[in-house]
Amino acid sequence: MIKFFRKIRYDLIENHKTGKYFKYAIGEIVLVVIGILIALQINNWNENRKNKITEADYYCRILDDFLINEKLIDETIEITSYKVDVCKQIIVDLNTFPNNKSKILNNFLIGIRQNVFVPSMVAFKDLSSSGNLHLLKDIELKNRLIEHSTYLDNTLNLLAENRNENIKRLGNLESVTAFGFQEFDYLEAELGKEIISFLPSTNWTNEPKNPEFLKFQDNLIYNITMFLRQIQHLSALKIELQEPLKLLKDKKCT
Repeated sequence: MIKFFRKIRYDLIENHKTGKYFKYAIGEIVLVVIGILIALQINNWNENRKNKITEADYYCRILDDFLINEKLIDETIEITSYKVDVCKQIIVDLNTFPNNKSKILNNFLIGIRQNVFVPSMVAFKDLSSSGNLHLLKDIELKNRLIEHSTYLDNTLNLLAENRNENIKRLGNLESVTAFGFQEFDYLEAELGKEIISFLPSTNWTNEPKNPEFLKFQDNLIYNITMFLRQIQHLSALKIELQEPLKLLKDKKCT
């Protein structure tokens, strides 16, 4: 093709048709420019097509994360509510005399066990860290996703602060053996009867004026308070995610 055009130019020059040669040269330049513009247009179209596919994929992946998180919130609230009930029952058992110290302590271990809410944020983090946030063309949805991410981070910080305060308070014991750690089933089985016999043992759960009794009861109330705060934070988070969740569902992912 190049040889063909070159031959035409050569013939025009040989035949002293300078005017036609310049017209032809200009026409050739125009054709080249048009070809470049068409190539750029095709490339832009292809890039836009790929960006739309990537955008749709992000919407669907973020939707999956939202649905997972909604389920995790419900599960965490259910577990936390159960722990509130456990702690309330321990208070009743503690104030029922005589009581079984070992049973109370082992139920207490169930009641204070911390379950950390770990939401799924893989898709949005990938979107933000990769610099692809600009691919989201739905401005309303993009803004709500950014707002939700901030709200989620704040909620996680609040939950962590509550959890740390609770652990700090519950761990403030003068003596773990006087409290009765060795009577936790798993620790008692590991230590064995011989070691257990060396350790102090008091029946403070049946002594309502004992400082350990009063501190233990206070800690149970504090524990319940922190669990209820956790439920409140998670419930608010579930309400907050409903709007962006609806916007994502409107994208009709398959």
